[in-house]
Amino acid sequence: MKITAFGVNKEEKYYFEKLAQTKNFELVQTPEWVTADNIELAAGSDAISTMQTGAYDEPLFKKMADLQIPLLALRNVGTDNIDFAAARKYNIQISNVPSYSPATIAEFVVMTMLRLLRKTKEMDRAIEAGQLVSAQKMTGRTLRDETVGVIGTGHIGFTTAELLHNMGAKIIAFDAFPKKDAPDWLQYVDSLEDLLKQVSLVTLHVPGLKENDHLLNADRLALLPQDAIVVNTGRGNLIDTDALIGELQTKHLAGAGIDTFEYEADIEREIQSGEQPQESHYLALQEMDNVIITPHIAYHSMKAVENMVGISVDNIFSYVEQGTTINPVK
Repeated sequence: MKITAFGVNKEEKYYFEKLAQTKNFELVQTPEWVTADNIELAAGSDAISTMQTGAYDEPLFKKMADLQIPLLALRNVGTDNIDFAAARKYNIQISNVPSYSPATIAEFVVMTMLRLLRKTKEMDRAIEAGQLVSAQKMTGRTLRDETVGVIGTGHIGFTTAELLHNMGAKIIAFDAFPKKDAPDWLQYVDSLEDLLKQVSLVTLHVPGLKENDHLLNADRLALLPQDAIVVNTGRGNLIDTDALIGELQTKHLAGAGIDTFEYEADIEREIQSGEQPQESHYLALQEMDNVIITPHIAYHSMKAVENMVGISVDNIFSYVEQGTTINPVK
């Protein structure tokens, strides 16, 4: 069996090479994102393993079909960058990794919330500018005194809610499909609007589907109480970035933590071309003391990387041996 892995970083490289030895398959690896221009690297492969924010488009799927590569095995959850109509047209199968380490993301959410509540970015900047006295006067908030709204209570959302509950926060949740066996401390409300009116912190854990585009738009952000904080480790399109910037500039919101960003693909293109990010929304947010931007890294721990690589390879083996993947996406 031959597998070609695209978009491989140094941590993934270690786990791919380890699996290639233990499972006895031929491995080709590259840090490049997969496109129609470089898919020839995978000639003779039974499948490709990949993870990227760049598009999986029709020209790519056509060339995969020409090369008789039947499977695109993602190492991540999200599929909003896939042209599924084109995949079906060329009979390319898709698999993903629906859950790789919920605790990794949950801990990152809590870390980001604590940084915002305690104003650590503003404090760091003051100290770096030699304004120690100003830093000493910065008053923070306590997580156990907050009411947190959790939007989406799947694997990641529930793990995040549980961790926040264990730290003393009150939890309110909204999900189109509430957990039937939810613990007493997890209080569901009937609508997103009801949730937003009641919380001082909100965290997003829903997929980036078209129906969720700008889930937090101007009208919904305006429902949040004064000095609320928004954290997004879900998908970039869930928040209307222009509306978010407006609410921060008017000081209605006390802060925001952005790990997934609406204009992330634009920034990635700038970085890949060797430029520093110049995307206007990114620059506006980065300048704010009460906004923490991280590079879509909430998921990234050694355990998560091991699981992402391992489950992706398991999907490939399942397809080759049984004709179907463990985690098909249609």
